[in-house]
Amino acid sequence: MARLEPLTMLSALAVNTRRIGLAATASTTFSDPFTLARSFSSLDHISRGRAAWNVVTSFSNDVARNFSRSDMPDHAARYARAREFLEVANKLWQGWEEGAVQPNKQTGEYFVDDKIKPINHQGEHF
Repeated sequence: MARLEPLTMLSALAVNTRRIGLAATASTTFSDPFTLARSFSSLDHISRGRAAWNVVTSFSNDVARNFSRSDMPDHAARYARAREFLEVANKLWQGWEEGAVQPNKQTGEYFVDDKIKPINHQGEHF
């Protein structure tokens, strides 16, 4: 049995469903805010607002080894990173003003630069 990557699978489900919510679990411990914010934003766009993120910090040393780490960071460190991760992801999502996405087939442009604000985040982890 194949185990598909959840966001890819939910994107495929999104185009074939209309009335179900689409939730995926994603860890803040071994990901970066920009990539996950972009991935969930894409799913939300494809699904027309049906995307949800089950935020986890991971807990197993087996998972840590998948990311070339010998041990999982301790609980306090994982949760401190998760708090800042969510702060950054939310800033990224909120940085897109209404009307920022304006696909233009003639010019090949997809968004309006002036409607996307840099977040200028400076934190302990990001």
